[in-house]
Amino acid sequence: MLQLAAAALGHPPTYGENDKACPPSCANNPMVQLLDKYCSDKGTFWQSKHHYGSAYHQVFGSIRGSVSSVLEVGIGEDTSPSAATWLEYFPQAQVYLIDIKTTKEVTERAKPGGHTDGVANHQGKFGCEYNRSMWSNPRMHLFLDTDASKPEQLQKLAGKLPEQLDVIIDDGSHRYLDQEATLHTLWPRLRPGGFYVIEVVLVGALPWDASHAKQVPTINDNCGLECFFPQRLAEHPFMFDRFKHLKNYQIDGKVRTPLTERSTEIFRNHDWWWAVTGVHQGGGLDTTLVIRKRGPEMGIVAPLPGPSSDSTSDAGDGRALQQAQRSLALAESQMAEMKARQKQMADALLRAERLGREGTTDARVSSERSGSNLPWFLLLISLAAHGYQMWNRRGAAKVPPK
Repeated sequence: MLQLAAAALGHPPTYGENDKACPPSCANNPMVQLLDKYCSDKGTFWQSKHHYGSAYHQVFGSIRGSVSSVLEVGIGEDTSPSAATWLEYFPQAQVYLIDIKTTKEVTERAKPGGHTDGVANHQGKFGCEYNRSMWSNPRMHLFLDTDASKPEQLQKLAGKLPEQLDVIIDDGSHRYLDQEATLHTLWPRLRPGGFYVIEVVLVGALPWDASHAKQVPTINDNCGLECFFPQRLAEHPFMFDRFKHLKNYQIDGKVRTPLTERSTEIFRNHDWWWAVTGVHQGGGLDTTLVIRKRGPEMGIVAPLPGPSSDSTSDAGDGRALQQAQRSLALAESQMAEMKARQKQMADALLRAERLGREGTTDARVSSERSGSNLPWFLLLISLAAHGYQMWNRRGAAKVPPK
């Protein structure tokens, strides 16, 4: 399917630094910059404007260079803006996409002049890019015809997915029962210390499924067409009731939907929190749920087991090891950032060369000169600046003497 989709590749829309691509609010961190660049509703201006990147960058910003695998359920729009974001934001990660859409449907829409081109052209009017080349990137893996909430369908991918994944993001149907089923299907593949993210946690009737009101009833009011965003997080079963304060909680005369025992065990034994990143009509909230599987920190080498000691020497060794681990993580993150910036500059060079070839003979000569020399010059300046920053920070990377 990737090869068929790649046949429809073309030049992406341009995206300039001065383009007004984020009204009414703009990106304030690298992840949100990418989400807005590709027109993802996880960003600040496209469609639902969830602003999830504001929360995600706080979790992943310091370890983005250490993440080796990201799996997302649901590719969203044809241009797959979040997938394009993960590919750039996590420069060392293999990106796995699972979607219930059929190969036939996606292939048909990806034909030149088809629906995918229409979406890309529409997004381009708002300054967004469609990263068409990502489908031929060896780090991108797309699996269609698969319902991730059904273990028997996921089993078809055995051998194609890694045994352990660093990050899993559920951006699928947004139905509670589907989200819970997907959680239990994919949880065993999440590595210790990894993160499981459930996006768009909703209540009540959904525009695409009115029956969801039976799964998660709500008494939302004054919310117009946005009554599916939770106004009270306590209504949702994923708000784990540790102390049984909600055992008699009534929702329009009905008892609150209980959390299953399997889910209760996950919430009881692992770290979890809600990220609230925005508000909608009537006070409905943009929410995403993050669960961290118990285990060693990602990007940090776990201390070697050994006998405990209260001696000053052992304590000093422990501090030195921690400092060395932090320095290693910092160096890896800086190296990943340098590689990502080098790739961006190389992409800019290729686009400049293409533009040069499309002009007149005189314009082509001029474009080739400016398109080849200037980007390479800027690349050298960028690399030199990063090298200076790393040299300047070398004091922070030194392990203090005992």
